[in-house]
Amino acid sequence: MQEERYTTKVTVGLILIKEDRVLLIKRKNTGYMDGMYAFVAGHVEKGESLKQAMIREANEEAGIKIDENDIEFVCLIRDGKRNDEYINFYFKAYKYSGDIKIAEEDKCEEITWTRIEDIPQNMIPNDLRAIQNMKDKIYLDEYNWK
Repeated sequence: MQEERYTTKVTVGLILIKEDRVLLIKRKNTGYMDGMYAFVAGHVEKGESLKQAMIREANEEAGIKIDENDIEFVCLIRDGKRNDEYINFYFKAYKYSGDIKIAEEDKCEEITWTRIEDIPQNMIPNDLRAIQNMKDKIYLDEYNWK
């Protein structure tokens, strides 16, 4: 008997840092963890590299441009508890151009800079975990696996 293989969804998340603050958005009308804070993030589309997806998402969600050379890998998070299989890649950047704004008003109710030490508790769990992984230099994080 051949084992069933699954299809993996891949996402990217941006930890945009300015001094001691990170950029957060508050989600709405997405169907996933609405009302919670998150990083600028999204699905990787077919034919895109991870960095290309991160650049696109930063522009789509926050109206900013980021140079591919200014994006640094932080960690990969794989949560076994979710029903769907997701691989989440997190990146950090310190440079961007343009004025930060809510670029997807139908999916975001707030965009704000928050001190890294004051991250709100109502934040998407994997994003919270990515912050801690960045501090601890943990590059591969798989959890909730039997």
